Amino acid sequence: MKKVFTTLLKFTPKTLIRRRTLLFRTALSLVLAAFIALYIAPLFFSLPEKLGKDPQPGQYFTDRHGAPLRRLLRADLAIDAPATWQEIPSHLIEATLAVEDARFRQHGGIDSIGVIRAIYDSLRARRLVSGASTISQQLIKITSPAKARTVRNKIIESLGARKLEMSWSKNQILVAYLNRLPYGNLLTGCRAAARGYFNKPLSDLSLAECALLAGLPNRPSQLNPHRHLDKAVKRQRWVLKRMLLTGKITPEEYQHALGQTLQIQNSHSSSFQAPHFVDLIINKTQPSTVAPSPSTTIKTTLDLPLQKFVEQSINKQLQKLEQNNHHSSALQAAAVIIDNASGEVRCLVGSRSYFNSTSGQINGAWTARSPGSALKPFTYLLALERGQSAASRLDDLPLEYMTPTGAYRPVNYDRRFRGPVTLRESLATSLNVPAIRLLDELGGPAPLHATLIDLGLTSLDKKPGFYGLGLTIGSAEVRLLELTNAYACLARLGRYADYRLITSAKEPSLDTHELFSPDACYILADILSDQQARTSAFGLNSPLNLPFKVACKTGTSTDYRDNWTVGFTSRYTVGVWVGCFDNQALPQISGVIGAGPIFHDIFTHLYSKPEDKAEWYPRPDHIVTARIDPLNGKRLPPSRDTPSPQRPSHTRLEIFRQNNLPALALESDYDQRGRTLLPSHYRAWFAKSNHQLQNQANLTQQPTLHSSNNPPFQIISPLANTVVYLDQDLPHGGTIFSLKASIPAAKLRWASPSLKINTTAAGSPTAILKPGIHQIIATDILSGYSISVAVQVDAL
Repeated sequence: MKKVFTTLLKFTPKTLIRRRTLLFRTALSLVLAAFIALYIAPLFFSLPEKLGKDPQPGQYFTDRHGAPLRRLLRADLAIDAPATWQEIPSHLIEATLAVEDARFRQHGGIDSIGVIRAIYDSLRARRLVSGASTISQQLIKITSPAKARTVRNKIIESLGARKLEMSWSKNQILVAYLNRLPYGNLLTGCRAAARGYFNKPLSDLSLAECALLAGLPNRPSQLNPHRHLDKAVKRQRWVLKRMLLTGKITPEEYQHALGQTLQIQNSHSSSFQAPHFVDLIINKTQPSTVAPSPSTTIKTTLDLPLQKFVEQSINKQLQKLEQNNHHSSALQAAAVIIDNASGEVRCLVGSRSYFNSTSGQINGAWTARSPGSALKPFTYLLALERGQSAASRLDDLPLEYMTPTGAYRPVNYDRRFRGPVTLRESLATSLNVPAIRLLDELGGPAPLHATLIDLGLTSLDKKPGFYGLGLTIGSAEVRLLELTNAYACLARLGRYADYRLITSAKEPSLDTHELFSPDACYILADILSDQQARTSAFGLNSPLNLPFKVACKTGTSTDYRDNWTVGFTSRYTVGVWVGCFDNQALPQISGVIGAGPIFHDIFTHLYSKPEDKAEWYPRPDHIVTARIDPLNGKRLPPSRDTPSPQRPSHTRLEIFRQNNLPALALESDYDQRGRTLLPSHYRAWFAKSNHQLQNQANLTQQPTLHSSNNPPFQIISPLANTVVYLDQDLPHGGTIFSLKASIPAAKLRWASPSLKINTTAAGSPTAILKPGIHQIIATDILSGYSISVAVQVDAL
């Protein structure tokens, strides 16, 4: 007691005054320091640069009707326009506050109570249990460059939060925060999350949906509703409980929200459509698209409902092919639809499934492949442009020419030769040999190569000689999109335009220029739409036969690796490819079997509505009809004026330009039985081929050079009327040509009036070729029997 009394005596009035003064100064210093820290120091900090700008939505692709195709991320991961305060549901705001910052409206950016609680909890657990970051601090953090988690950086965040609270209203802070929160699955911002998970506007979200979204930013990967819906729902119920305990919702609202079934839309179900089409725009690989602004809505030319139908048709038809032909699931297809009037691509499917098929992300509409016979129409169009007609007679006879790999003897798809055929029949039945002969007569591959370049086929990047005459039957690789657009030029009767993938706000008229004459294109379209003419090759019930007129052409590459069907009406042009991206052969699957059914489905769908009438081109006034003899291509006069004793039975009507009618048939063109007389170069074919022209045709003259019904030998090389091409890439420039017959060389003597004949050391005869038309004669030494053949030699 004495000690206590002694101690009290020490507290004199002076001592008490000094201690009070010290206590006051300390308190004043702390208040002043707090004031400086909370109100003065923040003034010297600048807000993050990103915070002053609304997050940019990136590129948003829609179809021509506004339906979403894809949203692209920008560097800040935003994929939608920022939401406004008016459209954010109050339940989403309260749910977010309940989870992230319950005292948001009471503090000024730094939650002192939360800081004390976090320190206390961490000390008790001897580890960091929870943070005390407020929404303002989090907003500063997610809009600043990434930094290490240090005390210094935490202080800077806190001062930045104070600066934000001093500069912005609470509502502004909340809107900026909700527009930048990551909700998982590359969905940044509450508007993107509402559309991404529920496919609905932000303002239409229910309490249950708001609670689910509010719980996701905590652990977006672990709470991913597409993969862990049970965990996301558990988190949602915790959020709802917090809202109930804080009085933000009533018990009735709580129970109603618990009972609502959440309808989570499938991943990418509405935001990843027509992937190959959008990829093509993004990669800027097409010629007519101007690169869009980096942050804008891009309205494309695609028709999404049509796109979905074609995707379904491809899957259906490929499944049938796999079942009927026992092919693996590596089978792929691509399709393109172009609106002829606008040049707009209405559909582009690059594979049967972007994610769920073998190599499905390869774009079959843009990958260059061999088109087979799908290029033939452009050879015939050149012939029509240069004065030939649909009735022009072409030779379907054996042909041989030299290539760097040896002698090439083209054959038709059925290995048969038909002798005399009209241009119409040759194209409609897709004969190879007449097409190659015709291209040779037109000047070789160069004119066709130039034409295809003019038509926008950018994959033909080598010189014409590289492709040779085989260009007309698919020796070059082309892209389905570009080939379909080339056919669209035919559909516009010769007017070419670049295809379009993006619509123009001003909708300018299609920029076209004339590449071909309308008359030639009309005749070509008539041939390609002639079901009767193609029946002998494709049958009466092929997929090419539609209930309305469609001009179409198939193509099949070597070993059936690629098969195509491309065609048009006056309104649409459609191209289809079927094959395998790994270049597998598809035995016995040709263009009409593989691509044809998909082509048929598409055109049937395009004109399925009563108002969609498939109109054909009106016949121009100067296009006339005349009856012709298809074996000589000549025009027949009326029957009463026919000079031959019997009018030929094998006649047909043909269309012509009025100023390009064929010559009239004369009496000398027929024998006494009314049979068409064929030139002598058909002799070998006429005598040996399995044909049905014996009652319709005869030869102009009988064989005169040592003829025999049973000749003792035949010349095997060269065949009659062979065309040989000299190629400088071959040894000796390709001038040394082996001569062969059906009997040993030692029994024959070879000669030529215009070529030098040599014999090799092994005793094999050879001809030294030079340009021109030459006769080669083989004579049996014992019997004196001779056979001669004509050969034409051209230089490449």
